[in-house]
Amino acid sequence: RHHREMMQVLQQQRAEQPPIQAQPQPNQGAQPQAPRGNPIFREFCRMNPPTFEGQYEPTEASEWLFRMEDMLEDLECTP
Repeated sequence: RHHREMMQVLQQQRAEQPPIQAQPQPNQGAQPQAPRGNPIFREFCRMNPPTFEGQYEPTEASEWLFRMEDMLEDLECTP
């Protein structure tokens, strides 16, 4: 019984929500938008930080971590 009531509530909430509109895709070659918020975060983003691809090689993970730590130290962002 509770399952049925919960499903009805979820369906009602879904029906009341406005439809999700697709986000416009940026043009190829367009400059990415500058991140908003903390100036240190903006500077970090400008440094083009490496992305971790989830490799299972410990050396790859260590290299990524080392590069991230180095970038954060350059920004004087320490715990």
